[in-house]
Amino acid sequence: MSGEVAVEPPGTFKNIFNKLSGQPESYCRKSRYTFGRTLGVGAFGTVRCGKDTITGEEVAIKIILKKSLKGKEQMVIDELRMLQELHHPHIVGFRDWFESKDKFYIVTQLATGGEMFDRIIQQGKFTEHDASLVIVQILEALEYLHDQDIVHRDIKPENVLYLTPDDDSEIVLADFGIAKKLHSPDEKLTHAAGSPGYAAPEVIMGLGHGKPCDIWSLGVVAYTVLCGYSPFRSENATDFIAEVKHNNAVIFHADYWKDVSKDARRFIIKALQFNPDERPTATELLNDPWLVSIAKDHKEKDLLPNLKQGFNARAKFRQVIEVVKLNNRIKKLKEYQTEDDDDPNEINLFGEDGKEMKLLSGESSTLEGSTASSSPLYSWLRLQSALRSLDTSGNTQSQASLSEIKSPYKLDHAASSLEVSKKPSDKANKTKEKSKLSANAFVQLVHTASENQERVRTYKEHDPADDPGK
Repeated sequence: MSGEVAVEPPGTFKNIFNKLSGQPESYCRKSRYTFGRTLGVGAFGTVRCGKDTITGEEVAIKIILKKSLKGKEQMVIDELRMLQELHHPHIVGFRDWFESKDKFYIVTQLATGGEMFDRIIQQGKFTEHDASLVIVQILEALEYLHDQDIVHRDIKPENVLYLTPDDDSEIVLADFGIAKKLHSPDEKLTHAAGSPGYAAPEVIMGLGHGKPCDIWSLGVVAYTVLCGYSPFRSENATDFIAEVKHNNAVIFHADYWKDVSKDARRFIIKALQFNPDERPTATELLNDPWLVSIAKDHKEKDLLPNLKQGFNARAKFRQVIEVVKLNNRIKKLKEYQTEDDDDPNEINLFGEDGKEMKLLSGESSTLEGSTASSSPLYSWLRLQSALRSLDTSGNTQSQASLSEIKSPYKLDHAASSLEVSKKPSDKANKTKEKSKLSANAFVQLVHTASENQERVRTYKEHDPADDPGK
C-alpha cells in the first residue's frame, strides 16, 4: 500500500500531549483518517466509513470500546494479527490499526458493493452460472485460509461482500472475529462458534471441529444461493442434529430445483456430509466438474424469480429479529460510554439519514424495502434507537494495549494535524420527534413473515428418482 503513516517523533508537542492525556503512542496515527457515517452496530462497538487522507482510499473503521470487551481483549489482538497475515483478492484487506485510551480502531478495505443476497436481488437476472462464480470465489478464499491452517468458522452470505457496485465486481470474505489459526493442520477446536443455520453438526455437538466446518457452511451457502432458502428446516439444535445425521437429509424441492442441474445438487451433497472426514477439501471442490465445466453451460435459465420469494421471506424474519437485537446492542454500547471518552461522538449509533444502520457480524442486513420514513418498521426502529442520554456511570479503563502489534506502515517524522472527528449531528436527537409505530402494522409484519415461512416449508418435494447420484 502506498503512503506512510505520519507519526510524531517522540519529543514533539503532539506526542507529549498524548502522553500527558494518557493516550497510547499509536494514537498519533488517528490523524491519518477522517471519519464518516456509521455503517453498523456490533456487540463491542461500531463500524464507520472513513478516508485515508494520504492515499485517498475510502476505508471501513471498526471502533471497539475497550470497556465492552470485559476481558476479551485478546480476541481483538488475535483478529489483528490474523488480518495482517492475509493477502488475497477474495479476503477483505487489512489497512491499519491504532488505539486510544478508550478504544481500539481496526482499519480495513471498504466493500461498497453490498452483501451477497442484497446484490443478487438487485440484479436483473441470476443464473446457475452466476451462482457458480460466487461459490468459486468463496472457495478460493477458503483454500487460501486452509492452506495457512486458518478456519474462518462463520461462512454465511452476510459475510460475503461485493467490493464495488460494478457488475463485474469481485467478492471478498469478511468478518474474521471468530476465525482461528490452528496449531496443526488437523487440530480440533472445541469452543462453539458460528451462526445458526450455517454451523456444522460437529460444531453444534461440541465434538471438535476444524477446516471441514467451513466446507459445510459453504454447502449451505451454495444451496441457498441456488434456491433462495435454507436446506434445513429445524429451529433448534436438537432437531437440527436429528435432521442432518443421515446423509439423505438434503431435499431438493421440485418447484425450486427443476431448473438447476443435477451436478450442482451433487456438489452440494458432497459439501453437506454429516461426517466431517468425508467432506472434500476446498481444493477438491474447486476441481469439481460442476465448477470446472458444467455450470458455464447454464447461463440461460433465470433463477431470480424463485430466489426473490425465498430471500424476501428470509428478509422479513431478519427484520423482526433485527429490531430487538439492534436496540439491545445500542443500549449496551451506551452503557459502556464514559464521561472521559476521548471522543464520545465516534460511537455514532445512527446513520446520517437513519438508513445505513444495521447489525454487524452478519446478524442482520439493512432493512430491505425500508428506505422511506413512512415504513412502520423503519419508524419503530428509529423511535427505539433514539435513546436517552448516555449512561456515564463507571470509569473503569481497560488495561489492554495493542502496542505489541506492529503497524503495517513505516514510521516517519512527517506530522499530520488533520481534524478527524466530525461535529456531532442533531439528526439523532430529532428522531425522537419523528414517527410512531402502528402496532397493527407490526403484528401484520410478523404474521406475513410466518406465512412466508410456512409457504417455503410446504413446497412440493421432487420425486426421489431425481436424486442426484441415484
